[in-house]
Amino acid sequence: MSAQSAPAASSPARGVAPFFAPLQREFDRVLADFSGFDLSDRFGLSPRMDMRETEAGVELTVELPGLTESDVHIDLEDDVLTVSGEKKSSAESQDKGFRMVERRYGAFSRSVRLPAGVKSDAIKASLKQGVLTITAPLDAGAAARKRAIPVKSA
Repeated sequence: MSAQSAPAASSPARGVAPFFAPLQREFDRVLADFSGFDLSDRFGLSPRMDMRETEAGVELTVELPGLTESDVHIDLEDDVLTVSGEKKSSAESQDKGFRMVERRYGAFSRSVRLPAGVKSDAIKASLKQGVLTITAPLDAGAAARKRAIPVKSA
């Protein structure tokens, strides 16, 4: 009888993590709504990013509240654009007696693959009111090379 109860006791313990996974995801989503950063990246901050196609090319916007131009680095390697930097806490605020701390600090990095045909030497970036905007124009010839391929029945 004790042999049967031992597996039963260990069985629910293994099932606890999957049971709470949806709750953990929802908790992370709610906290991300308040912080402006995606908390799903457990090892650091991951700012929110939008990418859209325009007539001229590709436009990316990245939420970087409280950061300046010198806090942000942008690199391009093999059509992969990486935005990285660090949100630093002020030494002054660490000396104060806080009752609650919700703001997050630390290094962040986000990477996205740009579509083929982007003019890498014409990419521009600007930071205004905590939003980084990156414009990546497409080569005019790249749009001309794009075409639909019909599917035929065999």
